[in-house]
Amino acid sequence: MEALLERFTEPLKTAIDPLRNLVRPEEVPMWQGQIGSFNVAFYPSQFYIQGVLVALAVVYGLFALVGRWRNQRAAQPFEEVFGRALQGEFAQVGASADAPELVWNGAADAMFFASGRRGVEYMHATLKLQPRHDVLMHIGSFLYDALALPATPFSVSDHVTLTFRLPHNERTPTGTFAVIDKHDLQRVRAGRFDLSFAKVADGENASSARALDERFAIAAETGNVTDKWLGESGQRGDEQRKRLGLVDALNGPGGRFVVSLVCSDQPSERPQNGAVPLQERIALTLRLPRSKAEAEAQLPVLTAVFDVIDALHLTATGRENLMALRPETQAALKRTRTEVNALLDKEVAQLSEEDEKEAREEARRKAQQEKFDKLSPAEQAKRKQVEKKRAQRKAQTAALRSRQ
Repeated sequence: MEALLERFTEPLKTAIDPLRNLVRPEEVPMWQGQIGSFNVAFYPSQFYIQGVLVALAVVYGLFALVGRWRNQRAAQPFEEVFGRALQGEFAQVGASADAPELVWNGAADAMFFASGRRGVEYMHATLKLQPRHDVLMHIGSFLYDALALPATPFSVSDHVTLTFRLPHNERTPTGTFAVIDKHDLQRVRAGRFDLSFAKVADGENASSARALDERFAIAAETGNVTDKWLGESGQRGDEQRKRLGLVDALNGPGGRFVVSLVCSDQPSERPQNGAVPLQERIALTLRLPRSKAEAEAQLPVLTAVFDVIDALHLTATGRENLMALRPETQAALKRTRTEVNALLDKEVAQLSEEDEKEAREEARRKAQQEKFDKLSPAEQAKRKQVEKKRAQRKAQTAALRSRQ
């Protein structure tokens, strides 16, 4: 036993020996004096561990400051170019007239808010940047992505998502529609409730048939919804594509920055408390521009989204039929939402019933325990023996049934 202990403690002793010999007899103290009635001497070699820790803290702090500064610089092209463009579309950009347009929430997240436009209740943009200020997060995310190989990588490139909340109208022709960069298709679809309503068009030349660049995947709830957004396949859809202008914008220079364009009346996260009211939203996710030139190249895509919003608004108010869906499509969309809402309500009811059952069972066990605690020690021992025999009989009965 002693030999085994020595085997494990020997490396520890070897590591501690340098600490024991930090103060050498010939070493001259850096400072020596008296504090009160105590003679004090300062030997720097005794504090090299503390010195290393302080140096690491300083390096970490500098890394955080530089990372924060880099993220703020990375957001400047978007803030300047898109801020100017959105001021021409909305009555107010920013939470208030005197508030900054871009509001930072930490060093890697920022938000942009705008309101006061026809066909839009409000718009908010969320900027998600890499945690350049946190070296530990950098290392951890790299190791997680390299070793775990998750379906949705932890670290992604800088991007911005502009979410437009549309006024709810029973006549608004939405359904669920999305155009997604194929490189980001799996990551974008993972865990999204709204995109579970849409089916990805996996046919050969599904995108090019509608004159859309093949780098994009199309996901839609019905073919009629796709026809309204991208026009029908072939020359029959040329007029629709020309009037809406979305395909030309996605095929243009700004299209290479598009991660996804999603329109749906369903939330992105699965509701946990039953069915929720329908709320139409359009979410445009772009790779964050690194320069003003890249930001300006993205503006045609933003303009095309505003044109789609106007077309949806005019269709909902009955002044145009550019985005109008067929009656049977509207009926199918409504039927699907009725079924999903019933399923969500049923799930909540089942969870509530299970919670009530668990509460009743817990109350019963508590009452039995209180009753048991009031018994004398002899009666408690007798009760335990009875319960033990009952459990043995149940086990024997179960074993016999399994053999039969």
